[in-house]
Amino acid sequence: MRDYGHWGRPLRLFEGFLSWQAHQLALIEAGELSEADSKADFPEYLYGPISRSLWSGYTTRAIQWERYVGVMSVSDFRETRLRGLNSLRGIGYVGDHGEYPAMRRTERPPAGIAVDTYGGVYSLTRQLIINDDSGELLNRNPRDMGNAAARFVGEAVIALIVSNPNAPDGQPMYSGARGNEVTTALSEQALVTAVTFLEGQVDDDGNKIVVTADRLVVKTATMELIARRILQSQTTGITTGTATATDVFDKGTLNAVQGLLPADGVIREPWMPDANDWYLFANPNENPAFAIAFLNGRREPFIGLKNPEVRNALGPGVDPYTYELDSVDFKVRHDYGVAPFDPKTTYRGVVA
Repeated sequence: MRDYGHWGRPLRLFEGFLSWQAHQLALIEAGELSEADSKADFPEYLYGPISRSLWSGYTTRAIQWERYVGVMSVSDFRETRLRGLNSLRGIGYVGDHGEYPAMRRTERPPAGIAVDTYGGVYSLTRQLIINDDSGELLNRNPRDMGNAAARFVGEAVIALIVSNPNAPDGQPMYSGARGNEVTTALSEQALVTAVTFLEGQVDDDGNKIVVTADRLVVKTATMELIARRILQSQTTGITTGTATATDVFDKGTLNAVQGLLPADGVIREPWMPDANDWYLFANPNENPAFAIAFLNGRREPFIGLKNPEVRNALGPGVDPYTYELDSVDFKVRHDYGVAPFDPKTTYRGVVA
């Protein structure tokens, strides 16, 4: 074992690279590996074993947008226009040898969604890598960049929802005029009112539609407990005759709201900004209120590592750092877009 003295990691890094390079050249000469393959393998060299732990950052809790937002794939960066259709109508009496009536339907204003590119670069300097004798930074950097990209997507989805953007018809997604926004705190009565409203809607032609609420999104653990108490308690806790005369739950002790939503329908989303607000959604796989599109369906971000290719002027070999800044450079790229779709499939309480 050589004594590297105070040089430590830089000599180990460079000597390890020369060993890797010599092995790759031998494979090329033997016809077992092309030069392009050897360059493509170079980033793998940087991911060495971890010999010592570093102080970790905060644990990231994944944003759960996939549970209440529709997901789609687009093939390019142009805006995709999705036609909105009202109910198909026109079934009528035919009888024996009768004429079949023509069925018809109308269209709603189309929804549009476009994918764009988001990303960033992050450099680890030569001195930082030299001081990182455990190799932890080189190992963690791609993972942390992927986490940052995923968090950015989730924050964009939530920011769109709470901003109350205009729906395809040009009016805000949530409003008192639509009937899908209230200032009432979450309670048995408020939840029943919301579900009843969604189920009682009609399309633009006045035809009955079917919207089944099954996602309730809240921010805090306290709100989650309130929601689960509402939906899962077997009894109301009310003594018969003590509730107010206007309380629809004063007729007995059994909790009639139990099971109104699916067992896994309560979602605690700490990234939501207001601790008291609550959002109700239909199944996003069937009736999305909001949607996110990914280029060619790729949900994962691309993480790239720049190949420096700085050759030694005094002999064979390639320096493992960039020419300009003595760094190892990473890039993250993500192609996606978010948009509002259908206000008839969501309801919210914005508590004053």
